[in-house]
Amino acid sequence: MLVTIKTEDARLGMFVHAVAGGWMTSPFWRRHFVLDKASDLKKLRESGIAEIEIDLSKGVGPSAAAARPGPSAIMDAAHAPAPDSIDVAVPLPPARRRRTAVSPEQRAQAVVDASKVIVQAMFDEVRLGRAVDVQALTPVAEQIAESVTRDAAAMLNVTRLKTKDEYTYVHSIAVAALLIHFAQTLKLPEEEVSALGLAGLLHDIGKMAVPKALLDKPGKLEPPEMAVLRHHPEKGHALLQVDSQLPEVVLDVCLHHHERYDGRGYPKGLRGDQLSLAARMSSICDVYDAVTSQRPYKRPWSPSEALSRMRSWTGHFDVELLDRFIESIGIHPVGGLVRLQSSRLAIVVEGNDREPTQPRVRVFYDIPAQRFIAPHDLAATIAVDPIHRAECGQRWFGERWAAIEAEILGASPSSRTPAMTKGVLS
Repeated sequence: MLVTIKTEDARLGMFVHAVAGGWMTSPFWRRHFVLDKASDLKKLRESGIAEIEIDLSKGVGPSAAAARPGPSAIMDAAHAPAPDSIDVAVPLPPARRRRTAVSPEQRAQAVVDASKVIVQAMFDEVRLGRAVDVQALTPVAEQIAESVTRDAAAMLNVTRLKTKDEYTYVHSIAVAALLIHFAQTLKLPEEEVSALGLAGLLHDIGKMAVPKALLDKPGKLEPPEMAVLRHHPEKGHALLQVDSQLPEVVLDVCLHHHERYDGRGYPKGLRGDQLSLAARMSSICDVYDAVTSQRPYKRPWSPSEALSRMRSWTGHFDVELLDRFIESIGIHPVGGLVRLQSSRLAIVVEGNDREPTQPRVRVFYDIPAQRFIAPHDLAATIAVDPIHRAECGQRWFGERWAAIEAEILGASPSSRTPAMTKGVLS
């Protein structure tokens, strides 16, 4: 039987079935557990949770004065005949609280904060030599997926904000969110999307087998230290192999997220089609979040700067897949060709850290008229002329694209005239 009690009435030996507000408000990573430690009892009482639901069949109960039926018990009582000798008291519904407006960023931050507690607890247990409890992370992946579906931009923005002490945990959450969003954009089956979310959460679990001092080192790692760190995919894979019920894609991503498309990655040196779609996706998501995050030894790159540099790394990524990733997050790198809502082509010339999806662009081609126009700069905002999608210069202009791009980017805005459209722009 389930009984709801005030948190202040909790005592050791109780089996906690649920907490008010759901697992997202809980200070514990387990959904159901026995209160068998004084420290856990103290943590629960100090958590700010008003009520908990306990299972009397699995643990001790409260005093008679403290107990009242839980939701499940109330439903059972509503459909059962009440004995004539007993008066059934129907609990009054709780007072309706005044709703206050909550921004998408606040919602996303709440999901990240709650997920962080569970992921950190899980990773800490693995560091102590305990097995990975994958079932405890499944609801975390589900909540991240719901948050991404509700407002992907808010979730991706929030996960970029990490402190030094929480980097490993929030990085895992961020990669999970990026993979989920990427998979949704690619229209992968729902079960694959869910599995990729779990893969993102666990892709760096092998770092728990790396000395903490090495992970927290404020400067760049020396070659011997880097050699130790490079074993984390294999160590993580070995940890996860213990669970035979784990989706294969989780093991695949854990082992291969540091591989490169040209075969120069690690630990196996796989290349091209030897890498699964999931491995190629995770490589992009892992690097993107890493370079846009604050690290002890470098400043974070802006999203636009990061994508621009990633596109310039020959052989690192599957180029077509990287372009799909850029399209999925709606942030276009400097130098990228885009189509505006007005059916004009433009090149991104400057990123916008405050609004990454609204960079400064240089317009130069009218698609309906099929002609070049005098290049001029504008902010690709919703109010002016937003970006519709990314385009490929070679597909539009063939071998002439390199010369066209160089001419468009070569002159300052004040010196441009219609005469510039002569020569290569003709």
